[in-house]
Amino acid sequence: MRHYEIVFLVHPDQSEQVPAMLERYKGMIAAGNG
Repeated sequence: MRHYEIVFLVHPDQSEQVPAMLERYKGMIAAGNG
């Protein structure tokens, strides 16, 4: 099994949106059987 780490940078002005971004990415990964 392969293991990947994802790192992304967020502009401080968008810091309030981070929880929504994380949920969106988790959903994309789960949908792709990741």
